[in-house]
Formats: sequence, C-alpha cells, structure tokens
Amino acid sequence: MIDVIYNGKYLQYEVQGLKILQVTGREVTGYEIDEKQIGGLDGSTYLSSSIEPRDIKVKFTLAAPTKEAYRIRMNKLNNLLRAREVQLRFSDENDKYFNASSAEASKDEITFHCCDPFKYSVAERLFTMTNDTLNITNTGSVPVPIRYEITHNHENGYVGIASEHGAMEFGKREEADGVTYQQMECLLSMPQFVAAPNDTTGKDAMHPLYGTKGTLTTKSWAGRTYLTLGTVGTLVGAANGGMRTLTIPADSNGQSGCLNWYLYGHLIMWANVMGQTGEMSISVLTADNKLIAGLNWNKTDMSGNTAHYDFVVYNPSGTDNDAMKGKVLKSFDYQTSHLHSENPWYGDWGHVDLKKEGAKITYFYWGQYHTFNIPEIANLQAAKIQVSCKAWRASNKTLYIHGFDTLNFYKCNVNKWRDVPNRYWQGSKLEIDGNTGQFLVAGMPKPQDEILGSKWFKAEPGETEVKLYFSSFCSPKPTVVARIREAWL
Repeated sequence: MIDVIYNGKYLQYEVQGLKILQVTGREVTGYEIDEKQIGGLDGSTYLSSSIEPRDIKVKFTLAAPTKEAYRIRMNKLNNLLRAREVQLRFSDENDKYFNASSAEASKDEITFHCCDPFKYSVAERLFTMTNDTLNITNTGSVPVPIRYEITHNHENGYVGIASEHGAMEFGKREEADGVTYQQMECLLSMPQFVAAPNDTTGKDAMHPLYGTKGTLTTKSWAGRTYLTLGTVGTLVGAANGGMRTLTIPADSNGQSGCLNWYLYGHLIMWANVMGQTGEMSISVLTADNKLIAGLNWNKTDMSGNTAHYDFVVYNPSGTDNDAMKGKVLKSFDYQTSHLHSENPWYGDWGHVDLKKEGAKITYFYWGQYHTFNIPEIANLQAAKIQVSCKAWRASNKTLYIHGFDTLNFYKCNVNKWRDVPNRYWQGSKLEIDGNTGQFLVAGMPKPQDEILGSKWFKAEPGETEVKLYFSSFCSPKPTVVARIREAWL
C-alpha cells in the first residue's frame, strides 16, 4: 500500500478508514508539439515543444461504521485537500515531491493537478569550490537552477561564474585595490552607541515633546544583543524612555562634518502579545541640532498589532512645539508579529539603509529603495546621531523587544590614497539565486551589480564544470558553495 503525503500530512493516518487503492499519473508525461504544415509537402515542420502539466490520480476507499461517521471523515479529507501548490509525496519515493493542488475529487478518486510537471528532491545537493572550480553533478533528468553562496575571506570587487552553458558577472572587472579615490569611512559603529552615556538632558530633535529622561540598556535575545529601552524615566510627553546623542568623530583626514553620508543598521520590533506599544527612532543632526533626516518606528495600537514606519526629513517650518518636528515623506503600516510576510523588523531580515548625497536622500524598506530630492538639505552637514527607544505613556504594555543590534554610520567621499574598500568586503556574503534571479549582498538586493550581458545558466543532467573568477587582489579566495534541487519527469 502506498501512503499519500499532502502538505506534510499522511492522508491515511489523518482520515480514519481511508485506504489508497491505486496511484496513476506519476509516469512519463506528454509533450505538446508546435508544428507547421507547408503546402505541397508531406507531413509538417517541427517548431518547438513543451511539457504539459501533470495530473496524478489517486483511487481510494473510505470506510465508516455509520453514514454520519462517513460524512465526518469525508469532510476531514476535503479540508486536508484545500491547500494549494504544496508538496505531494508518496511513500514509495519519499525523498521526492511534486508541487500540486487537488483539482477534482469524487467519492473514490482524487485528481492532483501539477502545473509544474516535474518532481523534485526533498533535499538539496551541496557542492564546494576547489581550485576555483565547482563540479556540479545533477542526477536528475532535467536542468535545474543553481544557488550560489560566496563568503569573502578578503575584500573583492568582482565575481565571474562561467560554464559551457553561460556566464554571469557581478561587480567591476577592473576594480583596483589601491588607487586615488573618494572613499566611504565608518565613523560610528554599534560598540560606540552601546558605550555612550544616556542623554537625559538633551532634546529629541525628531520628537521635541517626548521625554528622554530614562535610559537605554542592552538585552540579548535569539543570539543577538540589542540596544533597547531600559527605564522610562520621568514622564514628560506622550512617549518616554532613553536616548543617546553621539558626536560624529572627524574622518581620517581630520575633517569634521559629513555632507554626504550613509547609515546602515539592523533592528528588531516585536510584540509577543497583542496591544503592546512603543517607539524608536534614529536621527541625523547638524552641529546646531537641526534634524537632517531620520527613521521612526512607532506602535500606538493598544489592542492589535499594527505599527508604523516613517521616512523623516528636515522641515524648515518645524518647531519645538510639534510632536513630529521633521517632515514625514512616506509612511508604512506593518504588523509587529514574527512573520516575515507581515513584519520587516524581526529576525535576520530587519535591515535599515539611509543615504544622503547632496539634496538626494534614499531610504530602504522591505526590499525596495525610495529616493527623494530635498533641496533644503543639500548643504546641511551631519555632526551628531541620536538614537532612542521609548514607551507610550498611555499604555502599560511595552513591546517585548524593540532596539538595534547594528548601527554603522559612514562618511562618503573622503579623499584618500590607500587600499580601496571594495564593494564586497571581508566577511560579506553574496547570494546568487538561480531560482529567483536575484543577486544579494549581505541579504540586500543589488541588481545594479550585475554586468550587462550576463547569461544565467542551469545545471544540466550529468556533470557541469563551473569556473569562478575574482579580483586579482582577492587572496585568500572566498569560500564558495553551490546548491541544486534535482528534478525529474
């Protein structure tokens, strides 16, 4: 007897009295031929062909002691079959699956429709680079996408991947290791924010009416350590908590002030029960405490799970009597849950990206960049960073955790002559995903790095030799692994 596993459920064990009699449709499927008839000639001319979708039919019986029990069991079976585009496996080939949806059912037969006619290996195969080469073995019967992971053991500016089936290039072929250039320098990082004193006497430049007489502290959770709310402090406004104000140090040339800069961070904002509230912000300021640009997260929903994320920029007409002194360019709603589909600020995916280039300001949110031209900020120079985490005064249920575990502030366009800080830094991880066609650097999409003319290729059945190329100064070479999920007709 063959067991049918649909969406991870063994149907025979889930539905009492169900017995599988026969399974058909897993054999070789048909091809749809595109052909053209030419007058006066015998037969036709072959143009192309494609593999048709697959239907898998499962004959079964369902026994029950009474009519009522039969209906209950049939209802349960129908409920299990509601899932769409999920894994369909069989016990005689449990290491492979189809992507299927139940299409038709009667009292003795279920038809599973597979828009994708192939079956796939449950486990991926992994291959490691040796001597700049990946030897990929595909024991399946059809070409499959390749997923590469490249972890840098040295700075690098270029990645080339080639086989007899195609070639892909990323970065810049001629990127040099030592030239005259304008570099980006990291002037502040997370340890400095953690070590800084609490600013209990200063004013929150973004929210001048909020209280900052509390403290920030560190909290470890799920393998990361976050700078988060410590104590609320004396209540002043609608939100109260801790704030730290750091002066941006001079660059390596001894020059203070940053006309063009870049801020990268990673954070969490999570409620473990409904109705928790809180607020957090990052503000980049001038020496005289004008808000140039910043980011704001707040959750005032005391019954549900809805929070807001704001792109904030300098507001010439803003005053200290405004709850939000900056101008909100764009606002987004999200849920402070643990689901990636609802919350961009949980787990590994909580990235922050903010860059100023003259009047151009660019924000990052949920895989997309948003750019604005704000003439009023063109000549404003960054001199300070404020970071805060607060609780809402009207609520006694503060977010379970909200805070930062990474904050790096960079000055752009510093004139130097030394080793180039290449685009793929030591320790950075590149992902080249043949399934989605995405090129990621440190988890963030960088489609602009793909060199025009690249041809993505798959692992053909049998052996595929893949050669990898890097910048000449990249030594030691990166650690490279490739993964494939084999597929069969």
